[in-house]
Amino acid sequence: MRKTALAATAIFAVAAIAWAGGDPWKTKSFDQWTDKDIQEILVTSPWSKPNLQPQGAWHPAGTAQASGNTGVPGGSSDTSHVSAGASPGQNGGSEKADAAAASQATYSIFWWSSRTIRAASMRRAVLKGTMSEADAEKSVANVPDDYMILVQGTNMQIFQHRGEQAFEKVSYIQPKKSKQKINPSKVGFLKSSDGTITGAVFYFPKKDASGEPTISPDEKEIDFYLQMADAKLLTYFEPKKMVDSKGEDL
Repeated sequence: MRKTALAATAIFAVAAIAWAGGDPWKTKSFDQWTDKDIQEILVTSPWSKPNLQPQGAWHPAGTAQASGNTGVPGGSSDTSHVSAGASPGQNGGSEKADAAAASQATYSIFWWSSRTIRAASMRRAVLKGTMSEADAEKSVANVPDDYMILVQGTNMQIFQHRGEQAFEKVSYIQPKKSKQKINPSKVGFLKSSDGTITGAVFYFPKKDASGEPTISPDEKEIDFYLQMADAKLLTYFEPKKMVDSKGEDL
């Protein structure tokens, strides 16, 4: 009997260790997430692609890629309001100057329609005291009608300069299986209280014109592409890994 009890205790101890050391989006409800959990989600989770550098970008002689961290709006690591060009509230410089600044910036890309990323944003707001837990739960429970991808960067002036509609035809997602390029139905900007753009959200339809899913249930990889002047942002997401405690999370 004692051996059985000891064995059971050992099993529970191992389970507790595994639970404590697991991914927070699988082992905890979001109302239990700490700042550390949120940071882990924004940096290492399959819904997050942090600190990407544009490809094919031109850089002035003697300059280097800008470095910095971005996060969900309002986060402690959110530096998307910091511009290497114009000051907050200004419209930026010329198209060429904005393009050059964009090529030197770093960007973080999030699968924004996921429960996990939205919950991280809402939970951070709760911890900062800017949102109630009830409102956070209500917001996370609302399922978006579209797939949404959020782009944030250390310089967002090219977005300020060009406007939302300019990015609808120069961005797309492409499921690897169908190879169908899907342009966003719209692009919306997130702004701070002073009107500074802190992020760009790209909305992609969940169904095509015939009513079929744009992303099949057995899809393994989805590419994201965004052209910004001579620079382009490229990354990919793996739906089979984008799973939380409730299942697939797109």
